[in-house]
Amino acid sequence: MKFLTKINRNYLVLFSVILIVFSISGYYVLKTILIANTRENLFSLEVLIEKQLAENNQIPSLKPIIEVVKVNNQSVNHPEFKEKIKYNSHENEQESFIEYSNVIKVNGAYYSVKLREASVESEDLAASIAAVIFSLLLAAFAISYYITKRLNKTTWNVFENNLKEIENFDFRRNTGLQLQTSGIEEFDRLNMVVNNLTAKLKKDFISLKEFTENASHEIQTPLAIASLNLEEILQQELTEESFSKVVTAIHALKRLSLLNQNLLLLAKIENNQFTTSEFIILNDLVKRKIDEFEPIFNEKNIKVSFTSQSDFKVKMNVQLADILINNLFSNAVNHNIENGLIEISIKEDAFRICNTGMPNQLDNEDIFQRFIKGNSKSHGLGLAIVKQICSTHFLEIKYVKNELHCFTISQKT
Repeated sequence: MKFLTKINRNYLVLFSVILIVFSISGYYVLKTILIANTRENLFSLEVLIEKQLAENNQIPSLKPIIEVVKVNNQSVNHPEFKEKIKYNSHENEQESFIEYSNVIKVNGAYYSVKLREASVESEDLAASIAAVIFSLLLAAFAISYYITKRLNKTTWNVFENNLKEIENFDFRRNTGLQLQTSGIEEFDRLNMVVNNLTAKLKKDFISLKEFTENASHEIQTPLAIASLNLEEILQQELTEESFSKVVTAIHALKRLSLLNQNLLLLAKIENNQFTTSEFIILNDLVKRKIDEFEPIFNEKNIKVSFTSQSDFKVKMNVQLADILINNLFSNAVNHNIENGLIEISIKEDAFRICNTGMPNQLDNEDIFQRFIKGNSKSHGLGLAIVKQICSTHFLEIKYVKNELHCFTISQKT
């Protein structure tokens, strides 16, 4: 969940709770106030009736609102309020009233006074006022939520842009991070920390790259000299034991030399040193590789099946394209079995090579890691080089194990 989404959601939940609590409590507060006001009105009405009785000696009556009856003095009681349900002949229905009853003495006579006011009207008025308050609060919330959301989006827009810049940052490019300033202290401090960190990491990356290249070049020369000297020694008279040791040493040096060359190749690919590229039809390259590997296929009695539905065109460096297909063919041969099978198929948008092999299955990501190897003869760099070539040419490679071990190369979408 995004930070802004979480803030907006929390704000929405909090205000919804506040809105509900305020509306309910506001309704009951208003109802209490209106009931108190009703009682005050009934007290005032009692004073007016008492005044009318004193001046005119007329008994007012307006059922069920006003009921005044002359009584004897034994029926004197205290003033009280009650909730009553009375039939309203004007409305022709039963209604709930707040009833005020008292006995008053006017000109020596006693009168029972019962005054009523419909409580439903008070509740309706309280509900109406509560509804108005609810609507006003809801409108205020909606406006506030919209404005806050827009302001937050504007405030965080710079952060989002900087985040995309960091995500797309690559040490292999010469350009540094171009982070925008926002005027917000915390964000600007974060920019400074990230800039300092990436500058240090880039410096270390360049130093490591230069060291790798220099070390590979420096190692290659003594390896070549040692191999040549050992091959010259083979031309001399040697015992069988000495001859075997020299051959073993030569094979080890060649293996080390090949490993060094592969590491140097990986470094060059990562550093984008293969700059020239052109459109290549992989079908032609695959056919040529099948011819080149035919003696090896025959030696291991491997059957090769090749189908081509249409041309698969890719834009890439010619040398790297050759290395890509060569490594995939070598992998299919080295990890195959006697009397095995290699199936190659090409479509307009994909190249697929499958081979028989051991039943074990490697993870789709681990298999392309450096020095992950299936047998002792491999350096564990072939598929790592394939993966790196694909990555630098906007190609995607996937490994799947069904009945066969299959590698599929396709254009990135």
